[in-house]
Amino acid sequence: MARVKSSEVPHYELLCLISNKYTETETEPIRANITKLINDQGGTITFEENWGKRKLAYPINGFRHGYYYLVEFDLNGPKLQELNNRLRLSNEIVRHQIVKKHKKTAAELAEEASIAAKIAARKKAEEAEDKKAEEEKSDKRADIESIDSELDKIIDAANLL
Repeated sequence: MARVKSSEVPHYELLCLISNKYTETETEPIRANITKLINDQGGTITFEENWGKRKLAYPINGFRHGYYYLVEFDLNGPKLQELNNRLRLSNEIVRHQIVKKHKKTAAELAEEASIAAKIAARKKAEEAEDKKAEEEKSDKRADIESIDSELDKIIDAANLL
């Protein structure tokens, strides 16, 4: 059976680890350079996120911390190898990883949103339930205090006889 190639442009995710020898403000031009590389290859960026400075699981080239940068983009396959080579030759980027990612449809996004709404509603209900339980505990304590005061009155009255 022959495979039919899709005319759709593949969707990729790029995670870059930028060296710790730069400050947060010095990483801005590096991130701009990464997006420029993608755009120069004919790619379109659909999502980007700066994760900031994080500790590495193990030292890489003597660095224990690094700046993480995530980019999702659409790019044709032959251009991907060129992008990969340029990122590999960059001195500012310690590591990078490009992964082909499934592009979410509108239905999948709507389903994720409904699941997130259900989770938020469940958390809100749990918080309301916890608050109600807390109020009941405080009411019981007030009852115990009134019972104690009544017992004290009875004990004092019994001693008088």
